Amino acid sequence: MSIPLYGQNKDGNALSASTEIHSGGFKEISIITAADASHTLGTADAGTIIVSAALASGAVIKLPTASAARIGLKYRIIFTGTMAAAAKIQLPDAGSAVFVGVVTQERCGNAAGVAEHATAVRMTTVVTTQALAEKSMELDENNETFGGAIGTDLEFVYASTNSVIVSGKVYVNIATTALDGLQATMFTGTGY
Repeated sequence: MSIPLYGQNKDGNALSASTEIHSGGFKEISIITAADASHTLGTADAGTIIVSAALASGAVIKLPTASAARIGLKYRIIFTGTMAAAAKIQLPDAGSAVFVGVVTQERCGNAAGVAEHATAVRMTTVVTTQALAEKSMELDENNETFGGAIGTDLEFVYASTNSVIVSGKVYVNIATTALDGLQATMFTGTGY
């Protein structure tokens, strides 16, 4: 790393710390059992996370606490398995970080040939901001309010000690109900 100009490496040595983040790893969440309904991701898990398991009802993917040393940390979470029921991706209540960003919700159909755009509202965007103080993203692949079906592709980037940027697409596996993804229901303020 080159030497920064005077005054550029402020805020807890964040410039130097960010060079220690490696976001090119791979992890697969493939088995869900009663004792493994929740998955805690650490810094070493940064990179691509494939969720091939049928997440059990109440399953939580737990993201780590944001810190100066974790600025630049990235997780790309891709769902390749059929979710069994409602699940969540959460930040810890103890930390100050909240979700900030925009997610696109879209109908995806399924292998049975359900038309992907069978109703008027086929795609919508959901925005969450720092002021809303949300720590949990709710998922349910067969619910027009949430999503999480096969193909859901989300990225979480640790932008600061207070903000984790969320972006990507969340798919809903329903045939005819209009989508109604809303910030107030897709995101909530209670983490783990």
